[in-house]
Amino acid sequence: MRMLPPLAALLLGTASLAACTNERVVASEPAPAYTRSEVAYAAGNRDLRVVVHGDPFGMSADRFAEKILPYMQNRAGVVTTLTTTPNDTARRDYKVVLAFNVAETMLNSSLCTDGPIPTRPPGGPIIVQGAFCRSGGALTSATGWLDRPLGPDDPDFHYLISDMTFSLFPSHRAGLFCGAIDC
Repeated sequence: MRMLPPLAALLLGTASLAACTNERVVASEPAPAYTRSEVAYAAGNRDLRVVVHGDPFGMSADRFAEKILPYMQNRAGVVTTLTTTPNDTARRDYKVVLAFNVAETMLNSSLCTDGPIPTRPPGGPIIVQGAFCRSGGALTSATGWLDRPLGPDDPDFHYLISDMTFSLFPSHRAGLFCGAIDC
């Protein structure tokens, strides 16, 4: 029997695992102003405020936040605490916004405003829109889907939240060579 080269086996295994989930995330191109240095300034070794709109499972806002925040940690590329109740270390000009099942079509960049965002009642597939915001504008944004949510403890839901957070803090901007410059 012929063995697959290690790289081919790894790619085949990764593709097989990816097929096991029913979630997916698509990140938008980061704003030209986005840099990893700014992420470090905004969130490094401090709290970063998270604003959550909607709840696809019909839980209280506090309980839903308790379910999602653990899956957001350690995904920003810097040591930070993502929290809905930031302490005085948080920089007020920065936040992460997640909006679940928005009731009306809206651009992800609109998530950074301070107004309410109407959402649909719990149930059915989940569409989550997210943004990493600075002073009312989106530096990055992403949209994620979960076709068959089984509840807040569903591993696919955990992957959705984790992948969304990771997508909001890309390591570089597409199309740039990231050598001596900060992308």
